[in-house]
Amino acid sequence: MALTGVYFVAGKLGLSLAFVHASATAVWPPTGIALAAALLYGPTVWPAIFLGAFLVNLTTAGSVASSLGIASGNTLEMVIGVWLVNRWAGGREVFLGARSFFAFAGLAGGAGTAVSATLGVASLALSGYASWSRFGEIWLTWWLGDMAGALVVTPVLFLWATDRMKPLTRPATLELALVLASVVLVGGVVFDGLGPGWMRGYPLEFLCIPPLLFAAFRFGPRQAATCVALLALLAIIGTLAGHGPFARDSQNESLLLLQAFLMTLTIVTFPLAAVVREHERTEAALARTAAIVAFSDDAIIGKTLDGVITSWNEGAERLYGYAAAEAIGWPISLVIPHELSHELPEILERLRRGERVEHFETKRVAKNGRHIDVSVTISPV
Repeated sequence: MALTGVYFVAGKLGLSLAFVHASATAVWPPTGIALAAALLYGPTVWPAIFLGAFLVNLTTAGSVASSLGIASGNTLEMVIGVWLVNRWAGGREVFLGARSFFAFAGLAGGAGTAVSATLGVASLALSGYASWSRFGEIWLTWWLGDMAGALVVTPVLFLWATDRMKPLTRPATLELALVLASVVLVGGVVFDGLGPGWMRGYPLEFLCIPPLLFAAFRFGPRQAATCVALLALLAIIGTLAGHGPFARDSQNESLLLLQAFLMTLTIVTFPLAAVVREHERTEAALARTAAIVAFSDDAIIGKTLDGVITSWNEGAERLYGYAAAEAIGWPISLVIPHELSHELPEILERLRRGERVEHFETKRVAKNGRHIDVSVTISPV
């Protein structure tokens, strides 16, 4: 019932901005709420979504029949969208990578929302509450509103529910507060008519990009999605008040232009944040691997295909007696006995062909001239 209540309240707020038709709005956050709930708890939440959508439309305009049709479209939008995400966009890991987010935008944001728009407008037209001649106009508003809800609202809700980040340090918290303040300031200047009067006639929407990109680089997807959602709220308020670069004589047109802009910002900002997070995870994994290699008891040596030593761990130091500084930059023949020098060209040739040399029993020579029986495994990387 809580989900139904949240959906209902968000739906009533969205339909309070319906200008092209009482049941079609360019601002529809319930789509994002439904998708986030389905990703978090599974598509079995559909009855709560169906009931919320039915009550929203029944208490706004239309009949029981048209409200049932619209609610069916809204529910199918969620079910189909989350199925597509689970099938082709990584499921619950959809917001961990740039590629999966692009898939989410196209599948749940584009294709899934088209189902709701089509069934919803068709239900209105078949029930006599909308003219077939206005089908395209109403459909476009419906579709863009649902798509914006999916792209802007779903990530921020899902990530705040699932992204378990380590607590920010005090300097990082202050930095995040400054970023949020800059988003509020930019939103006020660009969309709410703040600042000197001479600035209001200029297209300043490009000012929205720097704080969002900084949030993406510095903090990651959750904070970047939060900044986009905050900017979207300020932009909608300002645009409806007649301020900003997207204000037109028609409020519906103004909101459609604004939503297209906000979706573009989301599609640019969020994948960038995901790439940065992926890079951080890769660096951490490499650091762990490097630590394992460095402190392994086995001798692990890196070399080029020309046989020049590039890395030399502590195990190699203990086995051969050479410090890393003494060995790196020298040919691997440093530890190969003279009588076995023919082995090196053969091994390097196999590596050039991409072959792996496993458990090769041979001898090596230490710094003090002592011969050592070794089993060598060599892999190209």
